[in-house]
Amino acid sequence: MKKTHSPDTRNVKTEALISALALQAGEPADCSTAYQPVSLRYALSAALALSAIIAFLVVFIVIGPRPDLGDVALTWVFQFKLASMMLLGIGAATLVCNASIPGLDINPKSALAPGAIVIAAAVLIDPSGFPITGARALSVSICVASIILASLPGLALIILAMRSGTATRPGPAGAMAGILAGTIGAFAYAFACVNDGAAFVALWYLLAISIVAAMGTVVGRKALAW
Repeated sequence: MKKTHSPDTRNVKTEALISALALQAGEPADCSTAYQPVSLRYALSAALALSAIIAFLVVFIVIGPRPDLGDVALTWVFQFKLASMMLLGIGAATLVCNASIPGLDINPKSALAPGAIVIAAAVLIDPSGFPITGARALSVSICVASIILASLPGLALIILAMRSGTATRPGPAGAMAGILAGTIGAFAYAFACVNDGAAFVALWYLLAISIVAAMGTVVGRKALAW
């Protein structure tokens, strides 16, 4: 059935678009300095917090923390996983905010560059020798499936929060939501994952995040359309 919108809903969205563009005329294309509705700010903050909590619950209940977590917590290979996913998440959060506010640019290359640089550098200098396919027979499938599973609740919550804004490009906005949800899921999964090789993380973590981003694109086209 074709999605319909009431005249009132369209009018509200149109007025929000006009108001946001007027307020941001001449301002930098930056989410931190742009006008954003209070409802959007609170909705996104709540969605991020809930997404992280649920992702950790899913990972710890379904898989459980890695048994040697206390021993590896301070090693560079483990810290690399956390740092790279955190940097990608910060960039993705900026993209989600930008995508929810009319007039702001969505530039994944610049926002995600810090995380991508850390990942690339770690792959080049990684002396661990850990295999790209992981230490176990099912490492790859478990990794990708677990990250996706831990990310799906966050994807739904983030897209729901973005509906408090005015996304003018629903598909790309949904993709940004997917990247953010995917990095949150990957960050949580890092505490259960026993594969610390930089190449393993670069390939399979990013594959899982890309799949969630593709899901976000499909969902966003419908859920964020107005």
